[in-house]
Amino acid sequence: MANQEDSKLDTHSAVYYHWRVWELTGLMRPPGVSSLRYVVYSITVNLVVTVLFPLSLLARLLFTTNMAGLCENLTITITDIVANLKFANVYMVRKQLHEIRSLLRLMDARARMVGDPGEISALRKEVNIAQGNFRTFASIFVFGTIMSCVRVVVRPDRELLYPAWFGVDWMHSTRNYVLINIYQLFGLIVQAIQNCASDSYPPAFLCLLTGHMRALELRVRRIGCRTEKSYKGQSYEAWREEVYQELIECIRDLARVHRLREIIQRVLSVACMAQFVCSAAVQCTVAMHFLYMADDHDHTAMIISIVFFSAVTLEVFVICYFGDRMRTQSEALCDAFYDCNWVEQLPKFKRELLFTLARTQRPSLIYAGNYIALSLETFEQVMRFTYSVFTLLLRAK
Repeated sequence: MANQEDSKLDTHSAVYYHWRVWELTGLMRPPGVSSLRYVVYSITVNLVVTVLFPLSLLARLLFTTNMAGLCENLTITITDIVANLKFANVYMVRKQLHEIRSLLRLMDARARMVGDPGEISALRKEVNIAQGNFRTFASIFVFGTIMSCVRVVVRPDRELLYPAWFGVDWMHSTRNYVLINIYQLFGLIVQAIQNCASDSYPPAFLCLLTGHMRALELRVRRIGCRTEKSYKGQSYEAWREEVYQELIECIRDLARVHRLREIIQRVLSVACMAQFVCSAAVQCTVAMHFLYMADDHDHTAMIISIVFFSAVTLEVFVICYFGDRMRTQSEALCDAFYDCNWVEQLPKFKRELLFTLARTQRPSLIYAGNYIALSLETFEQVMRFTYSVFTLLLRAK
């Protein structure tokens, strides 16, 4: 039964939902679908939604004349434009995404060959966490979409799902009003699906990297462990030679982990940097909106401001948390090489171990824009910056 379970190990399933979303929204052509047909489908969907939807928001922003409305529209527009840029970035790194899938197959095959229950469990745990994150983000986006629809329905006067400009009179034309709301609802659903995948794939890839680091850590810690099975039918020297080969295999596994980290760095760099920029811009805009709305005692606008502030802050926290978690695991992997039974081993074993330790001294980190480390320390700095800006705006009010 254990062998059957091990044979089903597929860590790439951590991004199964994301891959389906990318196929549905025109980024990844599914197997068996005509190339020409999929290109036409992809261009149509992305032109109608990914391009026109944010343009309608931007056009409305340009026609806004009061400060409170400007802050409200700017918050929505910035969030949507950055979300679309992150979505477009997936298309730009699709080659690396396919490379990650191929590399994960090799690493999964190695884990199945080793067959250690602890390693398999660690990998499955990370897959479950990644899929759970996607479902959590999906629930949030579904709730937000439903609330937007409810808000339009319960309003006594006509209002769109989102403030946007379409160049037609929808206030006095029922047909235009219905058509625009149908388009906005369709665009909102597609954008929600896109954003759900864009916001949850960085932590998913960080989970995959953490899981394979954990599996390798357990593998390295077992090197040289003396058991009855170790000596059965072997001389002491033959056993030491076998342990040396185990180390060499683990060093090759470490090279694959480092390669996976390098590819994930290229995939996440732009997306995470865009998220940091979006978070800073939205937090500052929300602070302005909150202060202006506080003067008018507009509690609905204040709640919307708090929701947007919390959303962008949560997105930054998630990637920083999983980045910090991966860094902690990389330090544990380095410690594992110290903890293996190296004392009894051959001189060539100790030489290879020293070289490996020299290469693993620095903990692994993923950087947004190749500059900002994804760690809880970074999140703390972001929150301090936000507090400083809010305090400055409060004093200047």
